[in-house]
Amino acid sequence: MGGLLVAITAGASLVGASAAGAAAPTPAAVTAAVTSAAATPAPAPTPTTPPPPALPKPGRPPLHPAAAAGAIRAAYHQALTGGGTPARALAAVDDGPSLAGALAQAMANFPTATANAKVSTGALVFTNPRTAALRFHVTYPDGLDFGTQVGGAVQVGGRWKVSRDTYCLVLGWAGATCPPRAGRPPADPAAARTAIAAAFHQALTGGGTPAEALAAVEDGPSLAGALAQATANYPTAVASARVTTGTVTFTDPRHASVPFSVTDQDGADFGTANGIALIVDGQWKVSRDTYCVVLGWAGASCPARS
Repeated sequence: MGGLLVAITAGASLVGASAAGAAAPTPAAVTAAVTSAAATPAPAPTPTTPPPPALPKPGRPPLHPAAAAGAIRAAYHQALTGGGTPARALAAVDDGPSLAGALAQAMANFPTATANAKVSTGALVFTNPRTAALRFHVTYPDGLDFGTQVGGAVQVGGRWKVSRDTYCLVLGWAGATCPPRAGRPPADPAAARTAIAAAFHQALTGGGTPAEALAAVEDGPSLAGALAQATANYPTAVASARVTTGTVTFTDPRHASVPFSVTDQDGADFGTANGIALIVDGQWKVSRDTYCVVLGWAGASCPARS
């Protein structure tokens, strides 16, 4: 718009000059002036940098805040810098050993990015003597830049570590999912793990009868129609399905988180998913929601829970 006004002004000046006795501009000259002015690009907008994320309000610091801040930054460097061993990275994370599977998943999804990740840390505040928050930024090749984030740090066993939630946030950028934090296990964890693996095998391995599969699923009889729909959609896949389960994490004595993957002869691969197992009438079963996720992979929809 500004360029066009300049051109019109220029044209008016030429006309005025003609009225005063100067040579009148030709139509071609006026057109050239308008075209030249209109083609002048507008100035590019000045890029703006988003403000850094806000930190929580500071609380009471630890006895030696400078040493604690140094330990926290060292933990972030150890946990989030690529090139080291998984065990070394997880040693700097709260509840780190439970996240070994999620870290392996992230490394498989983006090996170059995870191997070459670098982290920088910024402003830090203590929210109490055992917890802190700080700004951090992870950079790596062949990946998106998620910008500056606010992470947590906690003191565990006298050592400062990256909070579990913060580490799981970063793993999520690489397509990995952390299991829930472990809770109180049942009275006999080994027997429960065996029963859970058997339930997943019974529910998700093809070749058996629908009734047999659904007997290992919470509210299984209500899902008979959805299972029939999945079987009709992909008969070979359903009949040839095989399931593998990973490390079971008990969130309480009656519930557990179970990483699992399903393969079949049709070749579809939905990767590793996190499933839930629970006790129903004294028997460990695959949760209804977990089973419905798998049926959804075969284009089937579960009815609403009654």
